[in-house]
Amino acid sequence: MTLVATQADHEAIPASIFRAYDIRGIAELQLSKDSVRLIGQAIGSEALDQNIATLLIGYDGRLSSPSLSIALIEGIRSSGCNVVSLGLIPTPLLYFAT
Repeated sequence: MTLVATQADHEAIPASIFRAYDIRGIAELQLSKDSVRLIGQAIGSEALDQNIATLLIGYDGRLSSPSLSIALIEGIRSSGCNVVSLGLIPTPLLYFAT
């Protein structure tokens, strides 16, 4: 298993969760709240580098989605980026919102 380097006080994030067009992993095993928060920081930093100041966040109906969404939002906001949380939302509607 290849690991992505992180700060020393954080757990390693498995590289296998990063796919061509998304991030997929098992909640609380490969995608902990801490790792999702770090991913949020990276996404927010990349958005700001591209002059995107606000991101829209939505999630699906899985039981882990609300808590992972909160961790993602915390990470994005810690980068200085704004977040609009759309909550539980179908993917096509999220695409329409953007």
